[in-house]
Amino acid sequence: MKILLVAIGTRGDVEPFLAQAEILTEAGHEVVCQFPEQFRETVEKLGYQLIGFDKGFLEMLETQSGKAVMGGGGGFKQLKGYLNLIKNSMKIQKLIIKEQRNALLEVKPDKVLFHAKALYHYLAARINPNDFFLLSPLPCLTHPTKEFAHIGLGKWGPFSDKWNLISYKLINGARYKMMRRMMKPYLGDFPSLDLKDAAMRKFEENELKTLYTISPSLFPKPGNWPENAKTTGYFFRNQTRTYIVDPELEKWLKTHPKVILLTFGSMTNPKPEQHSEMLVKLLIKRKIPTIVNLSWGGLQKVDFDSDMIFYVNQIPYDYILPKLYGMIHHGGSGTTHQAAVHGCVQLIIPHIIDQYFWNKLIAKRELGPLGISIHRLKEDTFEVALLNFWQNENYKTNALQLAKLMENEANPTQLLEYLIA
Repeated sequence: MKILLVAIGTRGDVEPFLAQAEILTEAGHEVVCQFPEQFRETVEKLGYQLIGFDKGFLEMLETQSGKAVMGGGGGFKQLKGYLNLIKNSMKIQKLIIKEQRNALLEVKPDKVLFHAKALYHYLAARINPNDFFLLSPLPCLTHPTKEFAHIGLGKWGPFSDKWNLISYKLINGARYKMMRRMMKPYLGDFPSLDLKDAAMRKFEENELKTLYTISPSLFPKPGNWPENAKTTGYFFRNQTRTYIVDPELEKWLKTHPKVILLTFGSMTNPKPEQHSEMLVKLLIKRKIPTIVNLSWGGLQKVDFDSDMIFYVNQIPYDYILPKLYGMIHHGGSGTTHQAAVHGCVQLIIPHIIDQYFWNKLIAKRELGPLGISIHRLKEDTFEVALLNFWQNENYKTNALQLAKLMENEANPTQLLEYLIA
C-alpha cells in the first residue's frame, strides 16, 4: 500500500510519524512524507520521499513573537506573542491547507496518517473514514476525560470533573469555528458535509480513527473513550544507527556513576543565556553530573570551570538515557515517553501548552517532582525542586517499575493490523 504521512510542526511533531514510517516500510509498504521543508535532509537520509511544506511555519517560530510563545517572557509579552503568532499563522495556514490538498491529489494514497494541525484531512476523513487516521502523541485533544481538562488548558487548573469535561466543548468549539473559516475556499470539495459543531464533534469523538501514540501505562485509556480511540503505546525509531559515540563522553561517564541529562529539545526562548547560567550554576553547586544538550539553542554553553558539566550539540536519547539516573527537560510528549521507558526520574520545565500537562502527569504518577514553568523559573524555588528530584529514592523506584510495564506495550504487529485492515 501507498501511505501518506502528514505532520506539521517541530521535531516533536514529526518524530512520531517517522517512527510509523519505519514500521510501515519494514512491513513492505510505500511511505510518502509531507513534513516542513526543514526536515528534508533527515527524511531523505532515511530513504523516504518528502513533499515539503512551506518553510514559513517553522521560520515563524524563530521570530520574536514565536520565541515569546515557545519559551520566554510570560505574562503580557507572551500574550502579545500569541496574538502576533495567530495573525501570522492564519496566512501560512491557508498555504499549508492548499499544500495538503495538492499532495492528496498527487499521491493518491491508500491510507493517510495525519497530524492534528493538518486541517484539510479532517474533512477528507469524513468522506473516506476507513482510509484516514488521526495520529496524536497527545491525549486530551478530542476525547474528553474527567481527570484532565483539554490539553490547551494544561497550564491552568486544577478544575473539577465537570469543568474538565466542559473544557473540551469550549476549546474544540473554537477550533471548529477556526477550521470552517480556514477551509472556506475548499468546502466545495465536500458539498454534502454537515459542518455544524455537533456533527464535527460526533465524527471526531465516535467515528474518526484516532491513534494516540501514548503509553497506556503512563496514561491509562479512560473508560469513557470509544473503540475508535486507541492508545497504542509510544513508538520510537532507532536513532543510534548512524551515531558515532564520542570517546570523551564515554570516558566522562565512567568517572560519574550517577548522571542526568538537561535538554530543552526543540524549544527556543529569548533568554537562553540567563536560563543556562542559572541552571548550570545550581547543578555545579549541588555536584550533580550533567550532560547539557544545546540542541536548538534553548540552552547555551556557560563558561564555568567544572568537571560536573559535559556539553553536547545533539545526542540520541536511546543511546544515552539507559545510562542515566534522570532527566531535566521541557516536557514534550516524545521526551517524556523516552525518559519513562528508560526508567529515568523526570523534572520538567514546561514552556508551552501540552508540556504543562506532562509536568502534572509525571508529578501525579510520582515519577518526579512538579516542575516550574520556564516563565517563573527562579533560582531558589528551582533549587528545592532540583534537590527533591536528585535525592528522593521513591521516584527512581517508581520510574523503574513503570519502565518495566512499558517494555512491550508498543506492538508494531497490532498497529499494522489496525492500520491496514
